[in-house]
Amino acid sequence: MTSSLVQDDTATQARALRGISRRLPTGVAVLTTAHQEAVHGATVSTVSVISQHPLRLGISLRHGSFMSGLIQRSGQCMVNVLSSRQALLADWFANPDRPRGVRQFDLVKTQADEATGIPVLQEALACFSCRLTDHMVLGDSDDLLVTEVLRAEARPGRPLVNFDGQLHDVEFREVDRRQGWRAGAMTTLD
Repeated sequence: MTSSLVQDDTATQARALRGISRRLPTGVAVLTTAHQEAVHGATVSTVSVISQHPLRLGISLRHGSFMSGLIQRSGQCMVNVLSSRQALLADWFANPDRPRGVRQFDLVKTQADEATGIPVLQEALACFSCRLTDHMVLGDSDDLLVTEVLRAEARPGRPLVNFDGQLHDVEFREVDRRQGWRAGAMTTLD
């Protein structure tokens, strides 16, 4: 009986932690890839910069998912960062009932990347052409794909943000900051 209670408490705590993790705001992107005759797109909110030099992105996908396997076979993907005007695309590429293969792109404005043939979402806020450099299985549920950015382009606009399980448009405003706590008072990503 005690063992069952401990497991229940552990499962309850894991659910609570996952629920709280949804309070971490993340950008929303559509990953696209192609390999031989297979083409696929999937909505993700688990992309982040993990190194600056060289520029590398980390992407977490469900372990064993079609997208994870296809990127591992092709060795490449496109990260299409969605603008706040593209919530319908986020829903479309998250819908498990959408058509498979190239047909899932029939109603979407895309163009093929000249170097890879991977579909690029034409009105995305930013697009990163990436080469897979590493793959790790995390726990029993996730694959972490590490990619190096080969090329990128950006357009003006506001990002689509996932917060607490909902999609949001955000309007950025500068905030007052107290700069006296460090020398130089200059913020840089380098």
